[in-house]
Amino acid sequence: MKLHIAILLALIYACTMNAQLTVKGHITVKNETDSIHEIAINNIMMGNSSYTPVKADNNQFNIKLTSANNGFYQLNIIVRKGDSNKYPFNIPLYMPDSIRIYNLDIQIDNEKIQYGFDNDNTFLGEYYNQANVMNKEVWTNTPLPENSLKLINQYDNILNKLLTQYKPSKEVELYARTWNFIEKSKAINDIQFMHRRNGKTTPKELDNETNNATALLNNKYAICFNETPMFFCANMPKGMTLEERMDYIYKKAEDKNLQKSIAEYLLRKYISSYNYNKDFSNGLIVLEKCVSKYNLPEKYVNDFKKRRYILDKAPFPDITFYDSEGKEHTFEEFKGYYVYIDIWASWCVPCCKEIPHLQKLEKELNNPAVKFLSVSIDQNEKNWKKKIEELNLHGNQWFNKGNEISNFLNINAIPRFLLYDKEGKLMNIDATRPSNPQTKEMLEQLK
Repeated sequence: MKLHIAILLALIYACTMNAQLTVKGHITVKNETDSIHEIAINNIMMGNSSYTPVKADNNQFNIKLTSANNGFYQLNIIVRKGDSNKYPFNIPLYMPDSIRIYNLDIQIDNEKIQYGFDNDNTFLGEYYNQANVMNKEVWTNTPLPENSLKLINQYDNILNKLLTQYKPSKEVELYARTWNFIEKSKAINDIQFMHRRNGKTTPKELDNETNNATALLNNKYAICFNETPMFFCANMPKGMTLEERMDYIYKKAEDKNLQKSIAEYLLRKYISSYNYNKDFSNGLIVLEKCVSKYNLPEKYVNDFKKRRYILDKAPFPDITFYDSEGKEHTFEEFKGYYVYIDIWASWCVPCCKEIPHLQKLEKELNNPAVKFLSVSIDQNEKNWKKKIEELNLHGNQWFNKGNEISNFLNINAIPRFLLYDKEGKLMNIDATRPSNPQTKEMLEQLK
């Protein structure tokens, strides 16, 4: 018996060792002012990643990671352009044999990349380059050409031409067709946005190009693309309840991983857009049913429950904050005052544009019943402190480690301004900005 167990353990160990995939090689950057900032590889269907810096000597790299059997990975290369700007390459790799060592000879010439070590990957590299050219053409055609459909059809023309030229394997062809549909759908969204921005009517013929999203994205490789859930859901039948949409997903999507990915996207969208003040209890019941029926993570229910803090007259969530010196603070400190809160971040340009108006408002407001609070949702505390110094910020400047406040108060865009009453209850989840003259008038009237 002991011998059998020992043999079994040895086999398990051997299999584990064989699952080690190695990708190594050399990167040549033709532009003398460019250099490799970072390189990484990840299994785009399993979520495993291994980041490793490129060696300084001759841009050599050697990456080892646990392999999955699907064969598709993503190589992420960040090129530093000159002294500061960075340009990312996120290129697919088809490596079906998890045991072998893959040697890549990568050549980067400005925004084009060559890395093909076999016919399949040469094909993927060529499509990557040409799709990027098309994406730029979409954005640079302003004003847009009258025949937008002709421009969009170029994606299919490019793909079909490369398929004929390289004749890749069936697996790679299926991946590429899915990829092409995603790129084309993103371009259509961009064109429609630019038409609206320029006051033009959105070309209706473009809508037909994405009508088959449910069918075209119904394969095991669709999960490789972050945009898949969005496009899949956008083309579902209209007017369905959350429960009906969830049932639709699990009936139509054949791949289990795809089902889960789309379902969780739908739940996140439901939580972020739900009108909590209209019917909080019923919304929670519906969500709980969906999570239970399809065995989805309980975190979605918990996230919904946290949204009770955005209901009218809801109390401020129990969160610990820190000032620039590391001292702890809670919202209880403002008990007995109206509180005008600014949710911002150092990287947010509109936020920083509002700050001078906020400082002026705080200085000029003649109402001792009102207090001001600025809460940063920066992930990097150092960047927050640096911005405080740069802008010479004063008053209550607090930092929320872990960004709990965004989750509790459903903050999905900044700057965001909130108003609480003297009892610490929510008065306005989306108050006017400091730059709006009505803000000062409103705050002065509070007694």
